[in-house]
Amino acid sequence: MKKTILLPGLLALGFAMCVVAQTEADFSGWMKDVAKTKGAVAKAVKGGQNNDAAEGASHLADIFKQVGGYFSSHNMADAAGMAKNAQMAASDLAAAAKGGDAAKIDSSLMAVNGTCGACHMAHRVAGDAPGTFKIK
Repeated sequence: MKKTILLPGLLALGFAMCVVAQTEADFSGWMKDVAKTKGAVAKAVKGGQNNDAAEGASHLADIFKQVGGYFSSHNMADAAGMAKNAQMAASDLAAAAKGGDAAKIDSSLMAVNGTCGACHMAHRVAGDAPGTFKIK
């Protein structure tokens, strides 16, 4: 009986913590992680290191899922859609890298980059300090 009450309660608490944890600081951390990971993926692709590219692309997909949740919780439907597109492109990139499909790897990486650029154009402005940014 205690297990049937405890497990759903813990799951609800975990979900609530995930929603509450989506702050500007979390978002900034995700964006920094995206930049770092995208660079590593591009380097792995260029070097023919498909396993590393696949691993990095899978990580990107996970980040974009969190970013999409952030945008959804802030009523930014177009940005949430862009994050979903980036998540799908990153997942496609991971699958292509695992399969060694060079053409699909290149097109998927271009799709990730294009989605990032489109979202930045629509929702990013310079911050108060040089090299910093804010969400519009």
